[in-house]
Amino acid sequence: MKDQQLENTIITLHLQKQWSIRRISRELHISRKRIRRILVSNSVLRDTTPEGGIVLKKRRPGKLDPYKEFIGELLEKYSNITGQRVYEHLKEKGFEGEITIVRDYLKSIREVGSKTPVRMVETDPGQRAAHDWSDYDITFTSTGKKEKVTFFSYILSYCRRQYISVVDDMKQPTLFRELIAAFIYTDGVPREIKSDNQKACVVRWELGKPVFNRKYLEFANWYRFRPLTITPYRPVENLKVERPFWYFEQNFLNGRTFKDRDDLKEQLRKWLTQVNDVRKHGTTKRRPIDMYTQEHPFLKPLPANHFDT
Repeated sequence: MKDQQLENTIITLHLQKQWSIRRISRELHISRKRIRRILVSNSVLRDTTPEGGIVLKKRRPGKLDPYKEFIGELLEKYSNITGQRVYEHLKEKGFEGEITIVRDYLKSIREVGSKTPVRMVETDPGQRAAHDWSDYDITFTSTGKKEKVTFFSYILSYCRRQYISVVDDMKQPTLFRELIAAFIYTDGVPREIKSDNQKACVVRWELGKPVFNRKYLEFANWYRFRPLTITPYRPVENLKVERPFWYFEQNFLNGRTFKDRDDLKEQLRKWLTQVNDVRKHGTTKRRPIDMYTQEHPFLKPLPANHFDT
């Protein structure tokens, strides 16, 4: 018996005569494992024609099908938009499926390039945080003009909970004010805080070691954390703050419009708590807000009075 005829016979016996796998195996002298494999591979089959041919079951429309045209429009407008952001747009349109469906579909229609693996060093709860700045050109709808906007980012390395704010400059007083705001936001201070080699923190390097800014050392002493910095020209050492900026760019800035700076700040405030805090992190596979509840007891308490900025 040819393979196709055998498959048709098995399917006919199973569907029309309601024979069990065990009975088909006994009557045709074929192993149950092979029969089960044939039935599984033909799980889309529904019925047989009188002539013994096979009628294919029509594919049911997927939950994502009605939105694929809309997804195409999003990708055309925002080529680097993330799956999370696409999912949020779809939810606004009434999509009831899971984000995994969206990500799988995006992966199937996008070309994914190879990546060079980078080892990420994990730290203990309460051990370390990192901070950095980043500039972006944003066009506000109220004026139609593009403006440079500077963001400050602070992230707890263990739980990945993040504080981001819009700032006017990158001067040292601004850095101190934003660090204090971040300490208040996370309700505590880690034992170490890592920065890049900005002048507000590091004056210069001597004999392979950083010489920290005196005022920054006073600030660190006030809040009882050990200042750290990355080795020059080695930005990968600060990936736990660099990578979140990439996610921030793709998920928050991408696919959104802002009326003005006040609207930007308000949307950012909501995004931090309603999206960034509760998403499943790609590395930890857990929500930052859940891991933060574990890390919080290990953070040092805030001083009675804050540093005079």
